[in-house]
Amino acid sequence: MPWIEANGAELYYVMEGPETDKPLILIHELGGSVGSWDRAMPLLQNRRTVRWDWRGAGQSEKIRSELNVEVLVADLKALLDGLGIFGAVDMAGTALGGGVALAFAARHPARVRRLVVSSPAIGGDSGIEDMLRRRADEVEKTGMRTQVDISLNRSYLPKYRTDKTAFQTYRSRWLANDPGSYASHNRMLAAMDERENLDKITSPTLVIGGEDDSLLPPIDMQEIASRIPTSQFMELPTGHFAAVNTPIIWANETLRFFDSE
Repeated sequence: MPWIEANGAELYYVMEGPETDKPLILIHELGGSVGSWDRAMPLLQNRRTVRWDWRGAGQSEKIRSELNVEVLVADLKALLDGLGIFGAVDMAGTALGGGVALAFAARHPARVRRLVVSSPAIGGDSGIEDMLRRRADEVEKTGMRTQVDISLNRSYLPKYRTDKTAFQTYRSRWLANDPGSYASHNRMLAAMDERENLDKITSPTLVIGGEDDSLLPPIDMQEIASRIPTSQFMELPTGHFAAVNTPIIWANETLRFFDSE
């Protein structure tokens, strides 16, 4: 059954790949879902992967209250426990999913073997907080449609829409988001500040910046990497949602890092 009760919420997940391999946990972006990883999955078919829709996203239980990153970290721990995954896992997250991955690794360092985050959104003084709050207010009043193209023109640039079907599918899923839950996710990010927790991360970490990412540019991602004792930084020809924009580039660099010892 692809749903599990975890930390008081019904979470949707997909687990695939060889049962004997070490798990790879994939955490999607703000506005995304398990489907955000679809085009990267053929390259990950030799890995045991777990994808999940965090609470309020995709097919997971929706929310009608304010949220904070501690809840999503606790959800992820409960999901792993519920699936019987207690050892150290590899973990990858993009954008806000990268921020959640970093927060999890800071609070549960023994449960993360290696970590890859692309354009991780960790809050603090990132310069997008006012935009996030305005967007939350707007979608609550008028729904997702008024924001879809404004948002995707920042995060899914036209140059990365070469697969028209993939882009249309992503846009349709984005429109199907629950406005109240999406607003809560935006406000959560606007209130987050994980900067002071980054030095608690002990796992080898790759921080990826996208050369076409205007929301969280590479120089800011390099600053995040500098705060993690065991990290390295890499700039790639991609956008804000690396695994969505350029799945082959993202998967190749991610697997290369996970397979290095």
